[in-house]
Amino acid sequence: MSNTKGFFEEKKGWSLIKDMIINDYLSPYIAKILFTRKPLIIVDCFAGKGKFNDGADGSPLIIAKHIKNVLENQNVNAYPNKEICACFIEKKYSKDLKDNIKDYKNCKVYKGTYEKYIEKLLKSDTVNKCNVFLYIDPYGIKNLDFDYFKQIKEKNFPSVEILMNFNSFGFLREACRVLKYEKILREDDEMPEDESIGIVKLDQIAGGSYWQGIVKDKYDGKIDMKQAEDLFMQEYSNKISNIFKYTINIPIKEKSENMPKYRMLFASNHDDALLLMADRMHKAWKNFEEQEKTKDPQTSLYELYDFPDMKKIKGYNPEEDIKLFLPSKGKMNLKNLYIKMILKYGISYSITDYKEILQNLEKTNLIEVQRVPEKTNNGKMSKSWNYDKHKITIGLKQ
Repeated sequence: MSNTKGFFEEKKGWSLIKDMIINDYLSPYIAKILFTRKPLIIVDCFAGKGKFNDGADGSPLIIAKHIKNVLENQNVNAYPNKEICACFIEKKYSKDLKDNIKDYKNCKVYKGTYEKYIEKLLKSDTVNKCNVFLYIDPYGIKNLDFDYFKQIKEKNFPSVEILMNFNSFGFLREACRVLKYEKILREDDEMPEDESIGIVKLDQIAGGSYWQGIVKDKYDGKIDMKQAEDLFMQEYSNKISNIFKYTINIPIKEKSENMPKYRMLFASNHDDALLLMADRMHKAWKNFEEQEKTKDPQTSLYELYDFPDMKKIKGYNPEEDIKLFLPSKGKMNLKNLYIKMILKYGISYSITDYKEILQNLEKTNLIEVQRVPEKTNNGKMSKSWNYDKHKITIGLKQ
């Protein structure tokens, strides 16, 4: 599972989407977090070369360029604090990575493994005073010890966010091997190269042994592999939710397959971070689709990946869910309603999409919106949906 031969030849497929997501998120995130006036450290835990052989930027160069923009910005009001740096952890390609980021300040390469550096991070008194953003994009699963997330929580960083790509199908594939359930895999499924992973290690990765019952249910024919993957990620996300207040996981699957190959998981303790990340993920994916539509059909990736639309995947109905989330009596804060929708729908909708749904519900008298102040400076009734500038609450029409 850790074979990277040919990976850096050219950026394609899922690499394009995830790099667009992190690039779109970092600008508003950095601007907002530096206003806390505390240092920010961005840690790319499996950094790679930094650049693909076709010239496309990898995540380290994307991060380095964002830091450069901050350091070179002359507007004193834009970044009241410029204490920002990046740490890139890479063992195999550390020399290539150093060459690719040599012209960027406040960027350091750590030659070694994710586990080794995370241990140092968790023991550092200096880092303990920083805001921390962890980008975890491993080649496989064996490095993802769940206990590190628990230790991160115990450090009480001013803020910490995690964006992680988790090979959920790879985990289940390995689980079938160690539990001797190879026959439930498809004939064309490749077995992992690293067969050193055992039951104890999978327990450490998953944060418990719950996965064993899920795989056994698949083996016994009670569920199919798609259901097994979904149940596994529900349980894994619940484990993450015990550490971070807000989590979303995004299924990444090819259109020709029913099984998600990866899950992109975001975790934070701040509601603004959840709202921002979900919105940016949605817009990045839509931008990716629009760019790919303009390409030659033979090279376009538009038909390869399914947008994670929960209305399509699970038959959810956003209009009905909004009404279900609202209290039978009284009103709910607009921001809290957005959070509930995102936790259920992931990146299916942007904040703009939710506003349009709410506007239609208001026009059809299905919901009642209270805005404070209720009138604009011109004396007209306010129609604002800006919860940062107005107190906006929503309830069912009585």
